[in-house]
Amino acid sequence: MHCEFLHSVEVECIRHSIVARVGSMAKLGDLAFSKGVIAEAVVSTYKSDGKPNAAPMGVVMEDDSHLTISLFNSSSTCRNLKVNKCAVVNVTNDVEVFYKAAFKEANPNGELPGEWFESASAVNAPKLRLVDATIEVSIDEFVPIGAEKTRVTCKVENVIASKQYPHVYCRALAATLEAIIHATRVKVFIEEENKKKQVCELMKLIEKSRDVVDKVAPQSKYALVMADLMKRIDSWSRKNESFC
Repeated sequence: MHCEFLHSVEVECIRHSIVARVGSMAKLGDLAFSKGVIAEAVVSTYKSDGKPNAAPMGVVMEDDSHLTISLFNSSSTCRNLKVNKCAVVNVTNDVEVFYKAAFKEANPNGELPGEWFESASAVNAPKLRLVDATIEVSIDEFVPIGAEKTRVTCKVENVIASKQYPHVYCRALAATLEAIIHATRVKVFIEEENKKKQVCELMKLIEKSRDVVDKVAPQSKYALVMADLMKRIDSWSRKNESFC
């Protein structure tokens, strides 16, 4: 699957970027963040071996200079944040970035390409090179949520946003992103017998999303991602007899 995220160096060259500290020019609201609303982004951190890691996360704006992220304690991102105390929240509408960040096995050698990343300027974290905006954050607080999760409060240190032409909206974008998010839960729940009902409900939602993509964008990058995702889910079903 050809990755549009990397295919054109020219795109990067013609983009005119604005770089501003929050409170000066760019603000979270300028990137369509709203207080208390979950926004989907890709959070990038450094692993213990110094390699970059990225994963899709729901991010919530608390105020103009703070974001919160609720993470499973077992996740790589949570472990990395507790060690490094910083990260980058990458804002993008590229579903392939979300997909390959969510399912590392979809990448060559099972990890995201190193050339996708560069170092952030204000914090010790990697950022994705060709996304629409990056929000560099430091960590203010870790608050446990039960036994399995942690809420992380992030202070915004730097915002870089690209000026570019607006894009027309296609329903396949939202449908593919929803399918990816649901599939990350299926992958975890399928191993738990008491989560069979949730798995079946999630599969129905994924199939509805696939139908939308097939209808509005049958020969597109969305269709390619969806087809690969369905093959991945099918491989999980063959390993689990109780799968829907």
